[in-house]
This record gives sequence, structure tokens and C-alpha cells, in this order.
Amino acid sequence: MALEFGSNAPAGVYAGREVTDVWKRWATDCLAPSGKDVVDIGCGAGIYSRGFAGLGARSVVGIDLSEAYVAEAAKASPHHPSLRFALGRADATGLPESCADLAYMRAVIHHLSESEQAAAAAEMLRVLRPGGQCVVQDRTLADVEADAPEYWIRATLVRLYPRLIDVERARRPNASAFTGRLRGVGFEEVVQGTLAETRKIYDSFTALETEILTRRGKSILFELTDEQLRAYCEALRRVCPPGPVVEIDPWTVWFATSPNP
Repeated sequence: MALEFGSNAPAGVYAGREVTDVWKRWATDCLAPSGKDVVDIGCGAGIYSRGFAGLGARSVVGIDLSEAYVAEAAKASPHHPSLRFALGRADATGLPESCADLAYMRAVIHHLSESEQAAAAAEMLRVLRPGGQCVVQDRTLADVEADAPEYWIRATLVRLYPRLIDVERARRPNASAFTGRLRGVGFEEVVQGTLAETRKIYDSFTALETEILTRRGKSILFELTDEQLRAYCEALRRVCPPGPVVEIDPWTVWFATSPNP
């Protein structure tokens, strides 16, 4: 029952979450979005588009191929005059050439074939101004298999259902290969880094359990039956620390620069 991310993708799967202070600090330090024109490609429900707007971006355009997600993002963002959303693809955003200082793509390339990844990289280069920054954030297989204590929510899932590793292996990008694709389309100063992102802080375990049982926020949950989701929640309950529940995920991040003439 894999989740489809096409034009009819179900609304609400990624609703109800905003960027955390950890992401805001990282974005401020590493991306410096204040005063920049930002393109958020594959914006989904607009979580990170709103994050950039809140950090002082001059303008933010969120692009997604799903009509449901674009409508959901726009509905959730009524108080951001610098922010708009539009239909488009990672490889064909519909935006004018050289319109952005920062092109951001989070959790998208693992949905793309190798040729589509290259086309998406070329599209980011096209929409960036000379000297603009491309930032791609996604999870590699190494990220999926990370089992440090702070990643206990994801790590418990993989330990309980190891078959999911095969699902992830089939779709997760090869880090060095994607670095090569960025360089291949003309990006300069391509650097690969990591990010331990605090995805969400839950007031209680019940809040986390509710999100899991309704398959919100994680496409991998659509690979499991309702019974398997309940078993996953019970496994989490046994190892959950006291107090607020902090969910942290490991990510790989690629940074690249659009060449100056």
C-alpha cells in the first residue's frame, strides 16, 4: 500500500507540523535565507516554505506536482504575503530562468529515477541566479540504517520490520552518484554533509502513537498494515524515555553553487 505522490496524492499526510527551532538554526547558519528569493521544490504541505518565509526570505515559491498538496499548503499559509504555491515538477517547475537565490529540495530525489534526478538538478541550476545556492536534503540507505540512540523512533521500525530495508534500498539515492549528477549539470563547489534534524517534539507518547496509526508524516508507514502499525507503537512504548518525545532523523545534505559567468 505504498503512498503515491502524484497529482492525486492524499491530503493531510504531512499536515500539522512546522519546522523546529533546530531546523531554523541550521537554515539560518547554513543557508542564510533572509532577504533571498527561495524556491522550495517538492514543497508538499508547505512546512519548509513557511519556515523560509518565517526566517525573512524576500520571497518563497513552493512547487509541488500534487494539486492536493498545493491547495493544502496554500490553505495553511494565509498570513505570509511573501509566500505562494504553484503546481510543477522537480524537472519542470514552470518558473522563469534565474529567478532564485536559493533552490531547496527536501525528501524528493528518492522518488526520482537516476535520469529524473539529473533533470531535477538541471532545473535547479536553470532557476538559480549566478552564485545561487542549491540545497538537496534526503535520506540515503546509510541514514535509514543509522541506529544511534537519538534515532530510536526510526531505528525501532527497521529492527521490527527488517524487510523495510529492501524497500528503502530500492529507492534511496546513492550519495556519491548524486554528487556526480550535480557536478554533471554544471554546479560548482558541490559539498556533501549531514544533518540530524529534529523532526517534531510530541507532548506525549499518545501524540506520537496517533500520528503513526494515522500514517502521518512518514511515507514508509504505508508499507505496513494496521496491525503492524499497532505492534510498532507497542515496541516504541517499551523503549520510550519519559517526558516529551523528541523525534530526530539523520539526513544527507548536498550543497552546490551556481557558477558565475
